[in-house]
Amino acid sequence: MGEDKSQMFGGVNRIIKQCKLSSVTRIITLCGDKSRMKMFDGEVWPDPEFCNSLVELVAWSINQIDDDVILIPCDAFNLQSTGIDALIQQGNCVPVDQQQQRQPLMARITNRSLINWDGGTINQLFSRFSNYQNSDLASQFANFNQNSDLSSHQ
Repeated sequence: MGEDKSQMFGGVNRIIKQCKLSSVTRIITLCGDKSRMKMFDGEVWPDPEFCNSLVELVAWSINQIDDDVILIPCDAFNLQSTGIDALIQQGNCVPVDQQQQRQPLMARITNRSLINWDGGTINQLFSRFSNYQNSDLASQFANFNQNSDLSSHQ
């Protein structure tokens, strides 16, 4: 997209603010290379050197946390506290966006036994999770991977 998505549209700081509005008490930012740690406030984790893919990083991260988890990617530009609140109320699930696409990088994790630890993709990792569909909130669960996706930014 030509820009650091972690800084676009208020970036990670906006997402942290929305989490705090939802009374999320622990927010961990995965920052990539350790040289990026100072770019973010709060608890920041650099990618471990042994993680060679996003799947490995997500699996490793989940295993470091002894509590329920909501994944939120830095390109969740439409996500608001209402969407976070709705996910908090769910058990294991993957939200579905307005294009009817599962968004596994916004998974709600309450029961790790349902994670497919052998999955080679993010979709496979959460393949046993049910869909969470909410037409009123679906646009909040969109992600933005291409410039053309920005037309649906709220």
